Amino acid sequence: MDKKILITGTGIISAMGRNTREVAMNLYKGKCGLHHDELRDNYNSDLCGNVPSWEEDYHNILTRAQHECMPLHGFYVLEVVLEALKKAKVSKEFLENHNVSIIVSNDSECYESKDVVFHVKKDISNRRLPVTTLFRSLNSTISMNLASILHIHGLSLTVSAACAGGGHAIGLAKMLLDSKQTEMVIVIGAQECASRYCMEAFDALGAFSPDKVQPFGKGRNGLAPSGGAACIILEPSDSLRLKEEKVHSIASLSGYGFSSNGKAITTPDSYQEEVSMLKAIENAGLDEGMIDVVLAHATGTPMGDEAEAKAIENIFPICPNVVATKGMTGHECWMAGVSQAVQATIMLTYGRLFHAATTEDNAFPHLNLVMRPKWYSPHHILCNAFGFGGTNSSFVISNVKC
Repeated sequence: MDKKILITGTGIISAMGRNTREVAMNLYKGKCGLHHDELRDNYNSDLCGNVPSWEEDYHNILTRAQHECMPLHGFYVLEVVLEALKKAKVSKEFLENHNVSIIVSNDSECYESKDVVFHVKKDISNRRLPVTTLFRSLNSTISMNLASILHIHGLSLTVSAACAGGGHAIGLAKMLLDSKQTEMVIVIGAQECASRYCMEAFDALGAFSPDKVQPFGKGRNGLAPSGGAACIILEPSDSLRLKEEKVHSIASLSGYGFSSNGKAITTPDSYQEEVSMLKAIENAGLDEGMIDVVLAHATGTPMGDEAEAKAIENIFPICPNVVATKGMTGHECWMAGVSQAVQATIMLTYGRLFHAATTEDNAFPHLNLVMRPKWYSPHHILCNAFGFGGTNSSFVISNVKC
């Protein structure tokens, strides 16, 4: 049997809930996790994800120094990583004594940076910042903190690729495992959401919807920012640990593809999105007709959704089921790709597809958009995550039996 890259654990906290099961149930119900945030009264639109706060501060796990070095959304990350490690039956001893790596998609620390500025302005007599400020405000804060907390000895890396970062993090993890340079990869997507500042610059583009997000909808008028954290555990199917611990694999990561538009920073390119998807399908050893679900990027913006719809139409003569969840979850930005991986594993596990609960009318007749709850057992799910700068990532999550 050919070696596969298996997903053995998942964890997530988002506007849809604070663990994988809760997120699954709320997505299947078609619940909308968005709300109007009164703290964003200076925004063009105050619509955003209503992400639950973390339940504990982990003083029982973290040393004082580790706690003070952790950024605010780092506690979301710790929560989802612990959920995923528990599902995958990964022990503390295994993490400490084996070649385990961490790859994180994270692209901003706006809250921590603003905190620094305010601290200096507020107290002119004492402009000395806390020693830990630097470690909380770096883009790599999540990967460096987690490597310290979990005693990781493999690669510790942060991917900065805007909203495609989660997909690229997953792809890099696959490359590491395929080349046998590491035994396990903990892939994390993190998006700060507790601060009113974290999406202020994004809002200036006028990309946010004032009322409702409708992926692929005729009335779509923008996205809604959201956040939290998501995690998947990846390891090769020939790992001795899987047999010794009798670990149940959830799904497999079978393919990864990428491309860059090489044009304007904010303008999507349907052709290059096609390239990304086709590379992922080819890397998975499949042909287009074997993809039965596309979990679309589909943020609800007029240009972005149109480009992706065109790319899907060009690739698939017979359109597979197209799933678009960001009307419920909001756009989780840097964590979006990893969140989609978790969503894909849920649909494979339950044999049921999520639906575009907030989209009133499908603007693209050729697009087989799932508009109502649908029982369907997919074999291969193609996931898209596209980002500013024209960076595109796609990956295939498959049933382990395929």
